[in-house]
Amino acid sequence: MCQRLKKFRLASGLTQQQVADVLNLDRSTYAYYETGKTTPDIKSVSKLIKIFNISYYDLMDEEDPTKVVQDSVADEDDREKMHIYELSKAEKQLVINFRVLSESQKADLLYALSSSAFDKNSKIRKNTAGSVTIDDND
Repeated sequence: MCQRLKKFRLASGLTQQQVADVLNLDRSTYAYYETGKTTPDIKSVSKLIKIFNISYYDLMDEEDPTKVVQDSVADEDDREKMHIYELSKAEKQLVINFRVLSESQKADLLYALSSSAFDKNSKIRKNTAGSVTIDDND
């Protein structure tokens, strides 16, 4: 797993510090994951899968038992996906933070973003419950 972590991180154009920040770890702890000195816990593995937009089987270098036959339509869909390394630094940070949110947090954020996109006077902020709200400055 350690070589794969580094490969996916580099392919994503992320630093060890950026990944460590999302995992709420010291950079040195994440570096130990990449060198094989320590192994991430299941919660960190779950976040890493989301950050790199990969499957568990990709990270563990195991064959996915559900993928018996490769569908040509899936190949076309994969080619159309934008890779994280094609994004700016700010976009990368937004994507990796978005990927670790719960589904309800993602929905809240998307709603807030779409609502505020049409009102330049709106400011997005996080409330005490962790949800996103919009402040209108009318």
